[in-house]
Amino acid sequence: MASNSKNVLMVGISIASIILASIAITISLQNISSTNNQNTLQTNNNQQHYIGEKKEFWLFDSNIPDFNETKMGMPHDVYSIPTMNVFKGDKVIIHFFNIEEPGSDDHSFTILDKPYNIDVVVHPGENKTITLDTNMTGIFTYYCTFHYPTMRGQLIVQSPPY
Repeated sequence: MASNSKNVLMVGISIASIILASIAITISLQNISSTNNQNTLQTNNNQQHYIGEKKEFWLFDSNIPDFNETKMGMPHDVYSIPTMNVFKGDKVIIHFFNIEEPGSDDHSFTILDKPYNIDVVVHPGENKTITLDTNMTGIFTYYCTFHYPTMRGQLIVQSPPY
């Protein structure tokens, strides 16, 4: 009988320990949840708004090595940057260099999609700065009017991160 009461006592202590541990875990989870709710409320009350940044790109003409224009029936020219990623609200500054030798090809940076509507021609050995405020999201193709379809890229304007 002493052995039987010892087993009952052990089972009772085990059950009590499980109940106390469950209570402690529940209280901890309630405290964490309460803290997270307060942080969420503070974040909502102090929301940050994206005000835009200055994004600069240095763009120049390049070419596809070992490309036979005659055989392929298209130009070998490409842009050095095929994709520019920015956020709506950014001020974008593009420094566009035509690195061709004098007497060679002109190049252009052209976006005919509204609202940007840009068409800047750069002669060999020259450079021009193009500035735009990104006020519309979307994917806007830029290209060279002299070397399409190989010389093209994308200006990707995404929604701000916050």
